[in-house]
Amino acid sequence: MHVDDSLEEMIREVATLDRADCIAALREFTCPPLDFTDDFLNRQDVDRLRHILLAACLQARKSARLAG
Repeated sequence: MHVDDSLEEMIREVATLDRADCIAALREFTCPPLDFTDDFLNRQDVDRLRHILLAACLQARKSARLAG
């Protein structure tokens, strides 16, 4: 996922991710730093994981715009 993608592209990409891909993307996220435990992530359903990932992507996008 790239913070410079259009909002529609970002939503579409997140919506196609399965559970394992969502967890992998959340674990790799560095800005903003996320500190979810494995236990927490493993208890979430895929829709909730997508929601969390999209929120993180939107925050990263906002931070990049403010810094740029």
